[in-house]
Amino acid sequence: MRRKKNRSAWFYVIPASILIVVFVISSICAIRVYLPQRRDQNTLVRLREEIAVEDPSESEHAFVNRYESVMEQNRDFACWLKIPDSVIDYPVMKTSDDDPEYYLRRGFDKKYSSAGCLFIGGGCNLDSDSFIIYGHNMDADTMFGELDLFMDTDYALKHRMIQIGTPTEDRLYRVFAAFQSRIYKPEDDVFKYYEQIGALDEMAYRDTVAQVRSLSMIDLANAPQYPAQLLFLSTCSYHTKDGRFVVAAYRTDADEVG
Repeated sequence: MRRKKNRSAWFYVIPASILIVVFVISSICAIRVYLPQRRDQNTLVRLREEIAVEDPSESEHAFVNRYESVMEQNRDFACWLKIPDSVIDYPVMKTSDDDPEYYLRRGFDKKYSSAGCLFIGGGCNLDSDSFIIYGHNMDADTMFGELDLFMDTDYALKHRMIQIGTPTEDRLYRVFAAFQSRIYKPEDDVFKYYEQIGALDEMAYRDTVAQVRSLSMIDLANAPQYPAQLLFLSTCSYHTKDGRFVVAAYRTDADEVG
């Protein structure tokens, strides 16, 4: 009789113990994800407040100092990317080509972060004929989590202008295409947008624009003309293995906006 009771007790204790262990592990994992995200969010709010100025064009000196505090905190800061009326409003980092993905899983403070930072890819920079900015497609719609909204033409038309602020100037870029792609094998003989960066001669430039427009899921007027600088915003997409979603834009002047 006593043996049966002991067995009966163990029948309940073992599953309960397993549930407790699972709960503890899940809680620890949740905390490890939540705390860095909370830290990152607080950092971004503070940085946005630091760069906010009423009129950055008031004087050359006022503009140059706009990102001084940000640069003092992290010398890898390259520029600030903003798409008005969207959640995309973030610092963009740039490291050496020896480790271009340094910020893939690091926040602005260089500590671990599942969201990482937006960063400029290897083989290009802010002054290249064509450059690329990568960002995670986060479930919480942070970073580039809302980038795939550009699949809709109406949305793209309402959010067509991309603002980039550098330590020396403000820039505007006009969206002209949005498309799905993927990371291909080196031997695949296909158009690879992520290789069309850095220096482009006129022939390569025109071919890149034509390829991008042929892939575009939206139809927008005003295609870029050589040598207008090209910009790609790239994030993960789940339509296929190693999928990517990309928004393509070109640099334009303020008096050309419309």
